[in-house]
Amino acid sequence: MSLGLRADPTNTSAVISVAGTDQVVITNASNVVATTFTGALVGTASTATKLSTTTGTAPVYGVRAWVCFDGTRDTSGTVTAAFTNRFIYGNGAASGNVTSVLKTATGSYTISFSTAMTSTNYAVIGSTDNGNSVTVINVLEVASLATGSCSIVTAYAGGGTGRTLTDKVINSVYILG
Repeated sequence: MSLGLRADPTNTSAVISVAGTDQVVITNASNVVATTFTGALVGTASTATKLSTTTGTAPVYGVRAWVCFDGTRDTSGTVTAAFTNRFIYGNGAASGNVTSVLKTATGSYTISFSTAMTSTNYAVIGSTDNGNSVTVINVLEVASLATGSCSIVTAYAGGGTGRTLTDKVINSVYILG
């Protein structure tokens, strides 16, 4: 597929063409005066029911928010036990629709969303790890759900004694719904 932009012969509008056949004509006043689309469109940006690369009729649901953070470091990258915002990997780039991850207690975090969820009927999934080769049972649990944030805990579980909340190095959390 190709995408091109060219001026029309009278130089009064621009033409955007896809594969040389479909066109959107835009006048100098930036008003769309004609649109023609052919081919398979599946919904619109606000009503799409499936991704164009999927097959079958089962619906596809996207991730509404996600973050990968270090529970042992603050936003500057310094290892600290303080109850402050946590280090998001990639200088904050390892997240989507997340403004911050606040440590509220040892192994306890509140993830704040840039854009709130429409309800608390969403799922939180994730994983956590110490970041070393020691074999332990790491647990990431949902503590509470709100439209603007969710709270999670990370813990070590083992030895038949329940779980012990601990700060983990690698925490990946995904919000679906």
